[in-house]
Amino acid sequence: MRQHHIFFFIMASFTIILAAACTRNPADKVFQDYDPNNFDNSTSIDNQWFPLKPGTQWVSEGYTIENGEQVLHRVVITVTDLTKIVDGVASVVTWDQDFSAGQLVEAELAFFAQDNEGTVWRMGEYPEEYEDGKFVDAPAWIHGIDDALAGIAMQSDPQPNTPDYPQGWGPDVDWTDRGQVDQVGQSVCVPFNCYENALVIAESSKSEPGAFQLKYYAPGIGNVKVDWRGKDQTQEILELVELVQLSSDGLAAARAEAQKLETHAYQVSDVYSQSLPMEFPDDMPALERYGQEVIVYASDLPGSALFELSFLDDPASPGNKMIGLPNNGDELDAPPENDPHVTFKVPVQSGIPYRCWIHMKVGAPKGKSQANLFWVQFSGAVNKANTDVFKIGTNSYLTAQGPEQPGWTWVGCDLTGSPPSDSLVYFRASEAVTVRLQAGMEGVGFDQFILSPADFLETPPSEPVVEK
Repeated sequence: MRQHHIFFFIMASFTIILAAACTRNPADKVFQDYDPNNFDNSTSIDNQWFPLKPGTQWVSEGYTIENGEQVLHRVVITVTDLTKIVDGVASVVTWDQDFSAGQLVEAELAFFAQDNEGTVWRMGEYPEEYEDGKFVDAPAWIHGIDDALAGIAMQSDPQPNTPDYPQGWGPDVDWTDRGQVDQVGQSVCVPFNCYENALVIAESSKSEPGAFQLKYYAPGIGNVKVDWRGKDQTQEILELVELVQLSSDGLAAARAEAQKLETHAYQVSDVYSQSLPMEFPDDMPALERYGQEVIVYASDLPGSALFELSFLDDPASPGNKMIGLPNNGDELDAPPENDPHVTFKVPVQSGIPYRCWIHMKVGAPKGKSQANLFWVQFSGAVNKANTDVFKIGTNSYLTAQGPEQPGWTWVGCDLTGSPPSDSLVYFRASEAVTVRLQAGMEGVGFDQFILSPADFLETPPSEPVVEK
């Protein structure tokens, strides 16, 4: 039972139990009926207790107890029109925001699928945790990765006096929650409305014995209230204050925020980097479908992404950080040599052209170095004729070469000696691909990388910093 986490969706039942995960009490009920072939229409989630229609947004407010003091708490849950394939099952994506005392403390992507019997399964989640506005952790778990297993978000026909059930299994993030039908047929009033015949689920975890969160679900609405009992130290109380159906513009804005969160997920999460990227609705116009820029900030990358490059302080850069290396005046070798470089992953869509841009810090020239060059390679890249190009570890690459004058500038990634139209990058599959930026000269640096299918396809950004 994660006290500091998005409350709306209840994590539930454990699936296809593996011997390696059998650290539970043998008396515990373990569901073993998860079947990836039992999801014929998995993204049509119409369970009366847990309906997920794209564009629906729940806003709940209340408080938690922290260090003996009452702290205001606000949670916003939005069902996007994006989907994500998890273990072959198409899953609905929600974008969740958790605010404490007016400050965003967590943002999450969560994935849900409904089976043929009407049970809603939680297929995984990617939460980002923040302190003072800065990213601190991302304890992600996704079914099928690192022994994690899906759980039941809502049973198809929850009944009283039935055994509790595991709510998923994420051993790497200590996810051991269990749920049980606690009450049925309840009346409950919250600021948004009053409801009859509410369902109450009691949620607990091994790490907090004797503590329970009580989650109230109204038919046709979903989660409307969170309460507590027992030894729950946080004593969280939340009530639904607003329920809206977003406009097309509002839904597009939520989709864009979810995509930005996913881009960051591929950079910081070893778990998420093993998953497939989210997919757009089939009926979305191409301009909307592919109009999102992939923006990577140097300050967001982990130290493990760097090889013989360093983080350098720069007050003009996002997060006050850039990536670069000192200039000793030495000459560097082009690929297939592989150092110094920075490597990260980004989500892409197949069949569309991308142009890459680097916000480059041109350093002072010295010796053989003009301090103004990066080489760029990708996994899974092809040209318009569907021929492999720019593959990491080969002598095929794009060149981003800045001017000789020191300072910041946006530089396009081009095929040497060819027009920009020949420098467009396509990808074989919609997936997370690896990008490698290899320094071509000492003294060069960067703070932003863009892979653009739209706004910056032909011209670079006009602003020094491209905002998320």
